[in-house]
Amino acid sequence: MVAVLSFFFNKLLETENASSILLIIIYMIYFVPITTYCGWGPGSSGTLFFMFVYALLLTFLEIKIPVYHIQMSTNSKTVKAILSVSFYILFAAVGILILYISYEYTGFRIITSLNEVYQYRAEAAQYDMPGWLSRLQSFCNILIPMLILMAFIRKKILFVLLGGVFFILNFSYAGHKSIFFMGIILFVGYFFWRKGMNHLFLPAGCMLGVIGLVEYFFSAHAYIVGWFFRRQGYTLAQLSDYYYQFFGENPTDIFRSTFLGKVGFSSPYSLPISKVIGNNYFTQTVNCNNGLLSDVWSHLGIIGIIIMPIILVICFRLFDMASSGLSTRYIVGLAAYYAVSFCNSTWSTVLLTHGYLIMCIGFFIFPRCNLKK
Repeated sequence: MVAVLSFFFNKLLETENASSILLIIIYMIYFVPITTYCGWGPGSSGTLFFMFVYALLLTFLEIKIPVYHIQMSTNSKTVKAILSVSFYILFAAVGILILYISYEYTGFRIITSLNEVYQYRAEAAQYDMPGWLSRLQSFCNILIPMLILMAFIRKKILFVLLGGVFFILNFSYAGHKSIFFMGIILFVGYFFWRKGMNHLFLPAGCMLGVIGLVEYFFSAHAYIVGWFFRRQGYTLAQLSDYYYQFFGENPTDIFRSTFLGKVGFSSPYSLPISKVIGNNYFTQTVNCNNGLLSDVWSHLGIIGIIIMPIILVICFRLFDMASSGLSTRYIVGLAAYYAVSFCNSTWSTVLLTHGYLIMCIGFFIFPRCNLKK
């Protein structure tokens, strides 16, 4: 299985679409750990087999379905003026929103330690925030780093500094480490990414593993192993296997706990699916969020092995279309962030709550070159 997946992985390395980068990272943090967890560890052979079929179909569709490029020019003075005004309006709106939320709910709190975020996360879960405001706050998680990058590209240093303040205040609202690292990765990609660097993903991942082992053997902690390989690797594989086992014996939700629940359909479960899994496989109530294969088993059943890759590739093509004409330096960090998001959350949550659609819209105010269709 690994040999076959490696062939398709190499096909992805030959392109530099936004979605191909996203899928390369999914291979590394999701598909490959499942081969180890199920092939050598406690995972089931069923999870391993269906992951293999799912990965092959998803990769085949990613390679074969063409990317549609939007005919869009930002060279005219009128277009440049519209984009500039849009940037200032959006920056002001996001800034006012974050200042209000930080003042109203945290008193301008600033989190200074990544190891103490869980208490703040639990506190944020108890905030009595209106649903519409909570949705806007989640959009800011993606908009603020994008606005900082746009300000840097436009050489608006004051806006870069203000954006940095907004970023820290927004992170300190609930202390989600993914938000913090996404901002860092976005700028690392901008400064260091060069054409053809797709081929460095795999050796970079191996090097990170070596550094993690060195940290483990020569210090009293293992942050790299814990944050990256455990949390964004084997925990995902373990949860995918739990979802497969649970929904093999219990009714499928068929999206009734997500968007279909908004239009009158009732879920067979009284708790969110993530907590149902937590209650059945852990000793305390925890949110066992998971995506990709877990979407298949919890919402569609066996037919989802075919349907979910189609849904995901449509989402991926939206990313490609929105980022047409942009330098890969602008998008590689966001591709990495959303690879992690699709592995950790159901696809509809990624599109709305995690701001995937907002990101795609935001790309249209980035400067770009002319493209043919």
